[in-house]
Amino acid sequence: MISLSHLGREIHRRYDEFGPILVFDDGNKRYLSFGTADEQSCQLKSAPLQLQHEYARAMVAVLVQFDALTPPANITLLGTGGGTLASTLFHWLPAATIQTVDIRQAVFQVAQQYFSLPRDKRLSTHVSDAADFLRQTETGQCDLLICDLYLADGLDPLVLQSDFLDLCERHLSAHGWLVLNLWKEHREQTDCLEQLKQRFPQLLQSTTTDGNWILWASKYAEIADKKNARDRCVQRAPLAGFNLWSVVKGFYRHR
Repeated sequence: MISLSHLGREIHRRYDEFGPILVFDDGNKRYLSFGTADEQSCQLKSAPLQLQHEYARAMVAVLVQFDALTPPANITLLGTGGGTLASTLFHWLPAATIQTVDIRQAVFQVAQQYFSLPRDKRLSTHVSDAADFLRQTETGQCDLLICDLYLADGLDPLVLQSDFLDLCERHLSAHGWLVLNLWKEHREQTDCLEQLKQRFPQLLQSTTTDGNWILWASKYAEIADKKNARDRCVQRAPLAGFNLWSVVKGFYRHR
């Protein structure tokens, strides 16, 4: 295992069948790692709901596609990490029901103990393979499906499989949105984009400065025009704690 001393002091370590789970604290921020140089989660201790990674901000920014009067009511997150996305959505959307899925039970335990993942009836945790979870759930019940499936050594290859994309499409409600977190290298895999376009006619994409390729996709929902998107960013900015439009505008660059 490589040295992770740059993340601060190690405050927790455990192992499961998938490998190590480590928590670091530098006094200002707390980090989750699976034993590699890539951080799985980062949380600012003084403002735990202020997302720190640009790719995480780009994923949650899909909320600009929802009118304030009809926010997503049912949300599914595939991949949990420290639970920072789940916690943010839980507090931003007080009427939403959230399901978060991870194949590692220990990840949930660490997220709750060290990153304050809420223990509440509105937020349910499911220890499951992501594809198995989608197969076993009711069709068309999810308004927002966020896929952030990463293993210690990179993207879970499941995400790029056509059968998995079919399950994502099946899981979404008529006007629901899918969010995928990929690496920028996947932009070169034209078949990936074509597969998405076949299933999701509405597609927006942006590449973040930290090297992630984020896609927002929907079957039938209308894409908010640039002005509406910007207005919604202004409305949500105080809650976000960062310049939301600086993240969202990348998705509108080529429209």
